Formats: sequence, structure tokens, C-alpha cells
Amino acid sequence: MIVKSSPNLTIDLTCDVAVVGGGPAGIAAAIAAARLGRNVILIEKHPFLGGMGTAALVSNFCNAHWDGQRMILGGIFAELRDRLIESDNLHVTGGLEPYDPQAFIRCVQDMCNGAGVNTLLDSPIESVVFTEGHPTRITLQDGRTIKAAAVVDASGDAIVAHQAGVASTHGRPNDHAVMPLTYCYILGPVDIEELQQGIPEALHTDKRTGKPFIYLGYQPKAKELVAQARAAGDLTIPRDRIAVAFGLPGRPDHIAVNFGRVFIDDPTDPKQFEAAQELGKKQVEEGVNFFRKYMPGFKNAKLVELARQIGVRESRQIVGQYTLNADDVLSCRQFDDVIAQCCYSIDIHEPGSDKTTMKSIPRGSHYDIPWRCLIPATGPKNLIVAGRSISATHEAMSSFRVTPSVMAIGEAAGIGAALAIEHQGDIRQVPYKQVQQHLLEAKGILQ
Repeated sequence: MIVKSSPNLTIDLTCDVAVVGGGPAGIAAAIAAARLGRNVILIEKHPFLGGMGTAALVSNFCNAHWDGQRMILGGIFAELRDRLIESDNLHVTGGLEPYDPQAFIRCVQDMCNGAGVNTLLDSPIESVVFTEGHPTRITLQDGRTIKAAAVVDASGDAIVAHQAGVASTHGRPNDHAVMPLTYCYILGPVDIEELQQGIPEALHTDKRTGKPFIYLGYQPKAKELVAQARAAGDLTIPRDRIAVAFGLPGRPDHIAVNFGRVFIDDPTDPKQFEAAQELGKKQVEEGVNFFRKYMPGFKNAKLVELARQIGVRESRQIVGQYTLNADDVLSCRQFDDVIAQCCYSIDIHEPGSDKTTMKSIPRGSHYDIPWRCLIPATGPKNLIVAGRSISATHEAMSSFRVTPSVMAIGEAAGIGAALAIEHQGDIRQVPYKQVQQHLLEAKGILQ
């Protein structure tokens, strides 16, 4: 059920589990908790679900789920992926997989409805109050309140955890710098034949349908064109290449573009964020002009859609019972309390630089994400964190921050919150083996 906000609405709602944040992690958490029979409310600030994957138009599954030999993620993520494939709304590649953002919104809302999740859209939170021995009280900006026995913070910025006084870290350990922001957009139409003549490697093939689609960014010619535009003064975006631009399923002559870099000290600061959005929009205009002037096949292309918000890669990381680190990622470490797996590279968009640092995991390998990373070391007993803001270093987070792995993390968080109801909401009393059992029963993959 979708409940949209209304002016002067003063309704008190009560639930077993409240999930704050309707991005990929929050969606999976809410569905998982509801499927265990809990009364679940999912709170999202935008008018639709999907978070960075829809509101920010980062409309692809970065390859955290296919290790080159097998699928290493199942559960709710795999269910969503299968739905997108069956409806011809995902390009199957064995790598980065583009999807149609509107189809994503429809699929996840249907999944939430089917599980019985109460979805509060267009509902930014105002405050969260934790009181020992009492339900947590969440107040929305429109005056509504939600009382919940257990809370999942899937906000992406650890907003709830921060308000609850949970300790957190911020960016790189030496200077606390965070990865830059990017405004994504959709551009078209593209003359595909002209593009292929200029850059033959610009077309990839969907492994399921055999149909070609545009995939730009890594090609030497594309990087050369960026360098030419920068040298001519036509491009000031601090990037040495296009991050990625890919054709959308069902719209072969339109591309979703990730090509911008806005530096920021703290993306959770409203004034800084607003300024970053304005600069990001200027970079979009510059990027469109670059494609039209320099990229073959783009002379008639126009801006078709701008993301609702600028994309955020990094903000707060909670201090949890365990902090995942770069060595864990690169050594493909396995943990007894594994709740998700990941094989995506360390992928750091360097703060203050035009460079990107990539450190890959060997083909056929993965690392584990442990349950302890989701549980704050100190703070309210009924709070668990999901998504990119779990306990991890700057380097480790740069790997698992992508949609497939954060959905898997969210599913585990939702199960943990649902099980905590049996322990008066105390998530620390939930045995990780019980969480693993439910993940496996839901077709999760843990080894």
C-alpha cells in the first residue's frame, strides 16, 4: 500500500519494523521483514522508490553479483533482476547491467505491495527519538509520527544512526575527504550507425537477446575526445574520461550518462549539498555540449531527462561491531557470520582529482560482508543499519556501495529486524545463524 503525504496530516502509525530510506537497501529490508510476517512501514523522501538507482538515475547493476563464473547473490536482488529480465527491461551482460529506471520503480513497488509493506512516499523525516524500553518515535516533516519496535536505517547517510548518537567515520582516514558527487542524465537520440563508425567498440551485445546497445566510457577513442575537449577549453569537468554512458533497454538510441564530478566536504550538510546540485547541473549542460560537439552520432542529441537529485557515493560510515577493510576485500576474506557476498572492484572516485582508482578481485572470487558490520558498536539496541553506510573503511565501502550488494545487505537487515521483535526489539540478541537460515530459505547465496 502506498500512502502519500498530505498537508496538516496528523496520523500516528504503529508498526513492528520501520525502514527509513526507500533505496535498494531499504526496499530489500522492508520486503524481507514483511515476508516474515511483520507489520512494516517503509519511509522514503522521494515520490517513488529506488534511491540512487532511480532518483539519481544511476540505472545499472554494477557487477557485484556475477563473479565471472557464477551468480554470488540471490534472494530479493535476484528476484528483482529476474523480473527486469523477463519484462525486457535489463541488458544482460555478465558485467555492468543497465536497466530502465521506470521499470525498476514499478517492479520494486509491486514487490513491496505483494509483501504487504506500507510505503510512505514523499515523506522526509524530521526527527527520530529512541527511548529505552519504549517504541522508537519517528516524526515526519508533515507532522505524522511512526512508532516502531525495531528500526532499519537504510537512508544511505546513516541519518537515523547519527540522530541516535551512533559513532561514525567520514571519508578517507587521513583527511576525511569523500568521493565526489555526480549528476546523471538521459541523452538522445543518438545516430547509432555514425557512432559505430567513429568508435566501433561503442556497441555491446545483450547476451540474452543478442541485440546491440551503446556502452561508452572505457574506449581509448572516447578518452581521447575528452582530452581534446579539455585542451580546447570546452570541458572543465574534472574527469579524465567518461565514467560510463549506456543504452537503455527499450530505448536503443538514448543513453544514461554518468559523467560529472562535484567535490564536496560533507554531502549531509544541506547548504553544501544544494551548492553541489547547482554546480552539478552546470556540468550536465557542459557534458551535453561535449557529446554534441565531439562524440560521433550525437550532434542532434538533447537532454531528455535530468536526475531528480545528484548522485552521492559516500557520506557517513557507522562504527559497528566489525569494520570491513580493504584487506578483507582484496584478500577475498570469508567470515562465519556472512550475510552477503560481493565481487565488485574497489572503485574510488578520487576526492580532489580527475582520476579513479580501481583494484579488481580475481575472476571466480568474492569476499564476505559480515553481520557484525550492520550492528552499531554502541547505541540503541533496536537499530540496525543497511546499505552503503554500514561499518567499513573508505576503500571497502567503495566496493560494496553498488545496488546488488546493498540490496543483499538490506535483506539481511530486514530479517534481523523482524527476528528482533521476538527479543523486545533487541537486534544484538538475534543469532546470526538464524539470519543466515532465513537468507538461505529465501534463496540467498552465502558461499
